[in-house]
Order: sequence, then C-alpha cells, then structure tokens
Amino acid sequence: MPILTLQAIHDLSYDALRRCGASELHAGVVAQELMDAEAEGIRNVGLGYIHLYLNHLRCGKVVGDAVPEIVKESAAATVVNAHFGFCHTAYMHAEEHLIEAAQQQGIGMLAIHNSYSAGVLGWFVRRLAQRGLVSLMFANSSKAVAAHGGKVPFFGTNPFAFGAPRKDAEPVIVDMATASTARVNIVRANHEGREIEPGHAIDADGHPTTDPAAALKGAQLPFGGPKGFGIGLIVDLMGGVLTGSNCSYEASMFSTNDGGPPNVGQSIIAFNPDFYSDSYLTHLETMFTALTHDNDVRIPGARRHELRAKHEQEGVEVPQVLLDKIAELSR
Repeated sequence: MPILTLQAIHDLSYDALRRCGASELHAGVVAQELMDAEAEGIRNVGLGYIHLYLNHLRCGKVVGDAVPEIVKESAAATVVNAHFGFCHTAYMHAEEHLIEAAQQQGIGMLAIHNSYSAGVLGWFVRRLAQRGLVSLMFANSSKAVAAHGGKVPFFGTNPFAFGAPRKDAEPVIVDMATASTARVNIVRANHEGREIEPGHAIDADGHPTTDPAAALKGAQLPFGGPKGFGIGLIVDLMGGVLTGSNCSYEASMFSTNDGGPPNVGQSIIAFNPDFYSDSYLTHLETMFTALTHDNDVRIPGARRHELRAKHEQEGVEVPQVLLDKIAELSR
C-alpha cells in the first residue's frame, strides 16, 4: 500500500480541488483540513471524503470561487455568509474576529450561513485551543438520522465538538456525531456484504435492522436513544435555525449531486478561560492527574495527537484504489 507524507497528501488534495474548480483560497484551506484529518487518522472525512468535495465542485453544490463575507458583527459576535463556498474558508475569513472577541470580551461567537459540510469539527476547536481558548462548535448536516420514536430521516449526523487548551500538552478535543455510528460504517458494511450491529438503524418501515442495504434506505438512529436525539436537536438549532441556515431536513443531501447547495450552518462559541479563572490551566491539570491516577483513562484527543506525531514521522498508508479514484475524479 502506498505511503504518503502529510505534505504529499496536502499537495494531492490541493491539486484535485483546483482541477475541479476550487479557487486557490478554497483549495489551500480545504487541503490543509484534509491533510490534518489524515494526520489524525480520520480517513472517513479525510481522503475518504474528498470525492464528495470534487463531485460537488463540478455540479455546483459547493461554489469553488465563492468569497466569504462578514455581514454583521458586534463586540462579541460575528456573522459570516459563506456564499455556498467551503465552510473552512468562511471560518478562516473570520477566525481572528472570533479570537479577538473572546480575548477581549471573555466570550465570542461566530455564526456561518449559506455554508457546506464542516468535515472534522475537531480541526476548528483545536485551532482555537492552540490560541488559548476553550470552545464549542455545532454543525448540522443533511438528514440521515431518525428522531427518537421517528421512522424517517430527519436530523443529520449533526456533530458537535469541544476544545480546550492544556499546560504543556496537546489540547483536549471532544469531537462526536450524534448518530450511533458514522454513515460511512454502514456504507462500508453494505459494500463488504456484512451485517451491522443492532441498534444503529431502522429500515424504510421503521423496523430495527442489521441489514446495511435496508439501513441505507431507512434511517440511522441517534446514540443513547432520547439523549442523542436531544443533542442532535440542539445541534440543528445551533447550526441551522440560529444561523439562519437550513435545518437538516431542509438541506440537500451531502451524499448525492442533486438539489443544489445544502445551505447548512455552523456556530462556534469561544471562551477566554483567563476571564473567568486565575488558575484554569493548573486546575485542569490537577483534575486530569486525579482522573488518570491508577486508571486506564485516555484524555479525549490523545489518540489523535499520537497518530499525528506518528504520521508526521512515518507518513500515512493510502490504498491505491483511493488514489486512483481521486485521480479519475480530478482528471
């Protein structure tokens, strides 16, 4: 299996995005995010996801030359119109506004509308943690998950993330979807002809199923039943309703080329811990010492950081079939 350096993954992604219609601005930011996803072992939204970006650039579901615009701002809040371009570029356009607001006001918020898939939410909150800020991010997506008690897809996998700086250590990163499993796992099971575990999906009639083909025609389920449903609802309210974007059930599907731009949204809230506490970093490390003492406990984000260090040194294995697919799509 070919082994690519992180820089080679970046260059491959940049070239493919440019060939499919992304501007230099968009291609540069998105290639960075894809490279970071691969560095942290998140293939399903790294190179395993780029085929959607390339197809959507060609069909117009994401606008490759869109220029993000700050349309409203106050001392603590910024609203960005992504103009149906990539979410990552819209975020970068206003990142310094968000950071400055949080540093000066103790809290800052960034809302993005007319947006597109956010990919790895940990990418955003990690950047803020590296600047000394605690943050929360919400990003809704096209419908795939049934509400608790529902029979049809209504919410997206609707991820949320939390990031926090540490003292002399990599940030805390909590990044999770509100579906019980990633959709790519169901797609992979269907491709490989094997069943999925119970509790992940229902068929088109609303009956529990372990058949991935039936699951893809039906709906995924939220993790933890009503608890996951509640958090998925919060994400749709924070990412969709609050930002003036589509809710999940209104957005065009991420998985197809039909329907035009999805117009989903993202909201990021950043906090300056020094505004609230004189001992944030010290107290956090005291808590983590107690948490891990004589316990086999992994601090959230640790595996990502370990894989990043490994892949920076050794490169990343990428299946040839995936490289061939990217080459074909960007030809």
